[in-house]
Amino acid sequence: MKFISKIKLGVLTSLITLFFVGCNTTNKIAQTNVKKPSSKGIASLKPKEIVILLGAKIWEGVSERQLENYHRIFSFGDTDNDGRHSRKEYIDNGRFMTPQARQEIFKASDTNNDGFVTLDEYVENRIITDEAKKIFNEMDANQNGILTALELLKTGKIKDNQLAKEIFSALDTNNNKELIIPEYLRIWGKWARNVTPQVQAAK
Repeated sequence: MKFISKIKLGVLTSLITLFFVGCNTTNKIAQTNVKKPSSKGIASLKPKEIVILLGAKIWEGVSERQLENYHRIFSFGDTDNDGRHSRKEYIDNGRFMTPQARQEIFKASDTNNDGFVTLDEYVENRIITDEAKKIFNEMDANQNGILTALELLKTGKIKDNQLAKEIFSALDTNNNKELIIPEYLRIWGKWARNVTPQVQAAK
């Protein structure tokens, strides 16, 4: 009887050992199969993914009150009530900002290049632009209206430093190592609409 009990105990011990060995082996295999995130740089990202990394929500971040306000402002400029802004209505007869600034905004808003800005185009541009300015001001640590690569890095929005440098370089179209809002908006607006502008590698 004692001999049989010893055999049973030995078998039980072996089974327990095999169980734990199997568990460890399974865990190692599982860990091996887990793909570690790898950075392939800005080229691996869709344009809209870049602005989302920086905190953009675009349409998802807009309240009903904001939309109502955009609609109200649009109606003021639509003097002939045809549901769109012509160049004359917006650029020539506009009352806010400089004619040059209005021309830049009109060009950015007129996404189908038909010479008119519809209500949908206007609202989309306002959503993208207003949010982009808010994010710019949040990243501009010293609030001097100029964004540097170091300021962008220090936000911690982009964990990969090389990717952060590439994003900054793509926004810095004049290569002066600084961003001002108009320059930044030209690229941001394309990214937010999921359009890929010609970008440069970080130096």
